Amino acid sequence: MESWETSCCLYSEPGKTSAIKNRSIYFCSNRYRKLYSNLFRKGGNVSTLLLKKYGTESNAMPVNVKRTVKKIDRAVKKGNWDAVRSITQSMHPSEIAALLQASLQKEKHLILEALDAEVASEVYFQLNPEERVSILKPMRETSLTAMAEEMESDDAADFLGELPEDVAKKVLEAMDPEEREEVTPLLEYPQDSAGGIMQTEVLKSPHDATSRETVELIRQIEEEDEDDVEDLHMVYVVNETGRLVGRVFPLKLSTAAPGSPLWTIMDPVEITVTPEMDQEEVAKIFRKYDEVSLPVVDSAGVLLGRITADDILDVISEEAGEDIYKLGGITGEGLHPVHTSIYDNVRLRAPWIMLALAGELVLAIIIMQKFQTTLENFIVLAALLPLVMATGGNVGVQTNTITVRTIAAGDFVKSQIKDLLLGELKVGLVLGIISGILGSLIGLLLNTADADVTRLFLVIFAGIVGATLTTSFLGVAGPLVLNRLKMDPAVSSGPFLVTFNDIFGSAFYLFLGAALL
Repeated sequence: MESWETSCCLYSEPGKTSAIKNRSIYFCSNRYRKLYSNLFRKGGNVSTLLLKKYGTESNAMPVNVKRTVKKIDRAVKKGNWDAVRSITQSMHPSEIAALLQASLQKEKHLILEALDAEVASEVYFQLNPEERVSILKPMRETSLTAMAEEMESDDAADFLGELPEDVAKKVLEAMDPEEREEVTPLLEYPQDSAGGIMQTEVLKSPHDATSRETVELIRQIEEEDEDDVEDLHMVYVVNETGRLVGRVFPLKLSTAAPGSPLWTIMDPVEITVTPEMDQEEVAKIFRKYDEVSLPVVDSAGVLLGRITADDILDVISEEAGEDIYKLGGITGEGLHPVHTSIYDNVRLRAPWIMLALAGELVLAIIIMQKFQTTLENFIVLAALLPLVMATGGNVGVQTNTITVRTIAAGDFVKSQIKDLLLGELKVGLVLGIISGILGSLIGLLLNTADADVTRLFLVIFAGIVGATLTTSFLGVAGPLVLNRLKMDPAVSSGPFLVTFNDIFGSAFYLFLGAALL
C-alpha cells in the first residue's frame, strides 16, 4: 500500500500503482472524503474502513422510510435523542434527509438537532430550499452555530444567508474565530457570483518551497484539521505577495525529487475566475475546460479561494431549475408544490397568466369585430381554429426550447446565428406542410358549407404553415435578442410565445378565410 507521504491525498489499494486509476476519489461526498483522508494517515483497506465506521453491507441497503420514520417518531416523543442518533448512524445524509421529509413538521428541527453537527450540516443541504427555511426557524442558535462550524466556508456562507439577518449575525459572532474569518469575506459577494460559491479553504505554498516541505505542510494541516485537505485536487503556488503563479498536481508532487522547489515542477495556471463573475459563466468554464477545481483571484492576481466541481453541480441544478420555471412563465425560484405557500405560488405565477389573459381577450375582440360573418358562414373555420393555434404553438415551444438550451450550453457562436435561424425555419416549414396537408384534408371532410374546396384547402393549409413559420422565427429570434440585451433567453418562452402565436396565427388564418371564401 502506498503511504500517505508518497501518495499524498491519492487513494490506492494493493495491486494498484496510483489513485489516478480510480477517479471516483475526486467526486466522492464530503462524508467519504474524510474516510479516505483517515485511511492514508492510519493505513488500511477502504472497504474495511467503510464497513467498520458505517456498519455491514446490509446496513447500507436502502432504508424502509415508513418504518424508520415511526421508530424516530417514537424516540422523539420520548425525548430519546441517543435513539435518534443510533437509528440514523449507518445512513447516508441523503437517506436521513428523506426521513426528515417524511417526518412530522413539528419534529423535523428536533431530529436535525439530535444528529451530530457534522452529519446535520450535510443533511441540511440535501433538503429542498423551501423546507430548509421552515426547519431553521425553531432551531436553537447553539445548534445553528455548531452546524455552521462543520461546513465548508462556501456552504457556511449560504447557510447564514438563509437565516434571518439578526439570527445570522448572532451565529456568525458565536462561531470559532478561525471559521468566522474564513466565512466573513464570502458574505460580501452575491450568492450567485463566483465569490459567493468559492471556498476559502485552499492549499497554497510558496514558490520556493520544496516538494518535501509541501508534503510536510499537507501532513501538518491534515493532523491539525483534516477537513482542510479532505478534497485536495492540487496545490496552488504563490509568490511573496500572494499572487498565483502556478499549480502542482498531487501526483506530480508525490513523484518529484524531495528537494525540488515548486517553481521547477509547477504547471502554469491558464484559467482563473474573478469573484465578481456570475456563477453561470463559471459553470460554462468548468464544462468547456473539463476542470475539477478553479482558483479565484482578485484584479491583482492574488489567490482568494477555489471553486470545485461539486459546487458547480449545485449551480447547474439551480440554473436549470430557474430556466425551467421561466420556460413555464414563472418568475422567481425555489417553488415547491408542498413547502411553498399558496400566496407565494399565486404571486409568482399570476403575472404571466394575466398577460396571457389580456392577449386572448385582444384576440376575442378582433374575432368578434372583424370575422364574425366569416365564422357564421363557414363554421369549419371555427372548428379548426384550435388546430391552427395548437400546431403553431407546439412548433414554437419546441424551437424556443432548443434555442434556449443551445444558448445556455454555449454550443454555438455568433457566426452561426444565420444557420440556426434558417435551420429552424426549414424545420418549421416542413412541419407546417405536413400538418397543413393533414389539417386541410380533415377540414374538407368536416365541411358542410357551400364553399370552394380548393380555396378552403388553401386557407387551412396556409394558416397552419404561416403559424409554424412565424413561431419558428420567434422561437429563435426571441432568445437571441434577449441574450444580446443581457437578459435571460428563457423569458421569451411560455405564455409570451403561446399568446403571440394565438393572436397572430388566428388573425392570419381568419384573414385568409375572409379574403378567399
